[in-house]
Amino acid sequence: MKTKTTRLNFCNESPLNAAVIRQMGGWTAFKESAGDIIDHGIDGGFHGFIYHTETNAFARRHMREIRNALGQDADAMGGSLLEMVAAFRCLNGDYSQDEIAEVIWGNRTDDQILNALAWYAAEVVARRYCDEVAA
Repeated sequence: MKTKTTRLNFCNESPLNAAVIRQMGGWTAFKESAGDIIDHGIDGGFHGFIYHTETNAFARRHMREIRNALGQDADAMGGSLLEMVAAFRCLNGDYSQDEIAEVIWGNRTDDQILNALAWYAAEVVARRYCDEVAA
């Protein structure tokens, strides 16, 4: 019963939490992968976050929630959302803040940026979960 309550509470904390869990194939798959995601990064290949067709659709569908998480993290670090995304290792510094902004606010599609945003979402949710379990 405690596991069910934990799952429900965690999913209800944020729509992004529930979306990542669904994308990964459910609660059990997410719980089993969360530690590996924060230890090694999502780019190691985790269900629902491997192919651009998956990650791009996920990022487009959940962009509002991703923007909210990015904004909270950027505020906590004292920087801007666009600076933070531009510094993502998976983007290799290949994109300007203007190009990133065009994708985040819906005026442009770019596979790499959308993929990076989906990966960010998965890593953020995995970290939230692991932090909550450790507390």
